[in-house]
Amino acid sequence: MIKMVCSIAFAGLMVSGCTSQKSTSPEEAQYQRVMTAAHSCAEEVREKTIALVANGAPTRTRWTTANYVTKDSAGKEQSRSVEYRTSTILDNGSEGSAWKKCMQDDDALVPELTFTR
Repeated sequence: MIKMVCSIAFAGLMVSGCTSQKSTSPEEAQYQRVMTAAHSCAEEVREKTIALVANGAPTRTRWTTANYVTKDSAGKEQSRSVEYRTSTILDNGSEGSAWKKCMQDDDALVPELTFTR
């Protein structure tokens, strides 16, 4: 009986230990928020562009990435990517402006984002 209780208690500890969530650092939480917004904004630009092209509007689009650059505790740069989409019909001469406006509206256009051509 004691062996059975100990086995059940041990199994319970294993399950609770395996299912507990690890805490996320504030830096990681911000990156996750920016990455989610970037994906959503890239999809918004894509969907709006498709709708305009379906009505006969000519455009060029580019799906690429923007860099999310931070420094680690030792001061070394760490770079990760997030989705970035341009559309000439939506950007009105300023490449990426529709995506950037969406990111700004989501409070996710942060200084850590850098863009390359």
